Amino acid sequence: MSQQKLPFRWRSTAAVFAILVGLILYALLAMVVGVYFLPRHWAAELAFYLIAGIAWVWPSARLITWAAKTDSKL
Repeated sequence: MSQQKLPFRWRSTAAVFAILVGLILYALLAMVVGVYFLPRHWAAELAFYLIAGIAWVWPSARLITWAAKTDSKL
């Protein structure tokens, strides 16, 4: 069985929706963790929000790399 790949247009559209939905869910999760599970200290909150603010970049970059692959003509 041959595996068909998504064309560039569909990959980029799927990546945009995945990033938007994922980022919204990630932000909500980060807010819940920040409000309910962090100690009430400015240094702990600063460290958490700095790390949480940067951590979403890695999965998004992987999605963008996947979406930007060119279609190879066989």
